[in-house]
Amino acid sequence: MAEPCDTGPDPGPQAGPLTPVAIIAGRGELPERLARVRAERGLPSLIVAFPGFEADWMSGHDVQRHEFERAGALLRGLKSADVTHVVFAGAMERPKLRYWRADWTALKLAFRATTLLRHGDDAMLRGFGAIFEDWGMSLIGADEILGGEIKLRPGPLGDLSPSALDLSDARRAAQIVDALGDLDIGQGAVVASGLCLGIETLGGTDHMLSGIAALPAERRRITPPPSGVLYKGPKPGQDRRVDMPTIGVGTVEAVARAGLAGIVGAAGETQLMDPEATRAAANRLGLFVFGAQPRDLAG
Repeated sequence: MAEPCDTGPDPGPQAGPLTPVAIIAGRGELPERLARVRAERGLPSLIVAFPGFEADWMSGHDVQRHEFERAGALLRGLKSADVTHVVFAGAMERPKLRYWRADWTALKLAFRATTLLRHGDDAMLRGFGAIFEDWGMSLIGADEILGGEIKLRPGPLGDLSPSALDLSDARRAAQIVDALGDLDIGQGAVVASGLCLGIETLGGTDHMLSGIAALPAERRRITPPPSGVLYKGPKPGQDRRVDMPTIGVGTVEAVARAGLAGIVGAAGETQLMDPEATRAAANRLGLFVFGAQPRDLAG
């Protein structure tokens, strides 16, 4: 059994840039967490809120509201606020662009944007990040602000650890993610007793897990619940600044509904949202959450 890991705050998270950081805010707790940590350190942030992604917590921060189709207004707004760094944070669905709303800058970028939306998440986000870089802003990852506190650490998060069969399933799932990496398809897969039950695609982890939860009992005769492992890890060559795999309380609850035994994530390369709440959820639901190192997945 692996040694328990310390899930307390990182002893020395990086302060991040002293100049304003634009937080491109999607759903989930990460955008708020970034803004809160920056504020606690006396550092400036600017929240970028798109239609459909506004949240109550934003009222306590500097906010610019923009439309996806008005790229010129967005970029000029960030430059006028002296933004030097940009971080993408939280889940965001691909927008259906309304080209009749586009400003001149957006029209010039229209072909580039349309092409990017047809790529996998990593290539798409990296491409949109390059647009900010073209305007003199640096793209950074959430971990450059939060430090190691945001990352899943090696070993079990809660009271339970994966069995030898669970780790074998995690290895198989990691191989699947690696094999599909060049196609930029997803960051997760589910394997039970060597059988692949699901692969993360455009719908994301929750969509994959809800599909597994809906499988009829006869489809899981060989792997009756609770069995199987959700593996989360970066694709080969993935840009960690824009799209690190993420797990949290919602993931644990979805794994339980899917009838799986637990979660294995790539240690140091998987974002862990609210470690204490995630640990409590895993213990309450009788699941393991395990940070795997390369040696755990070798074989």
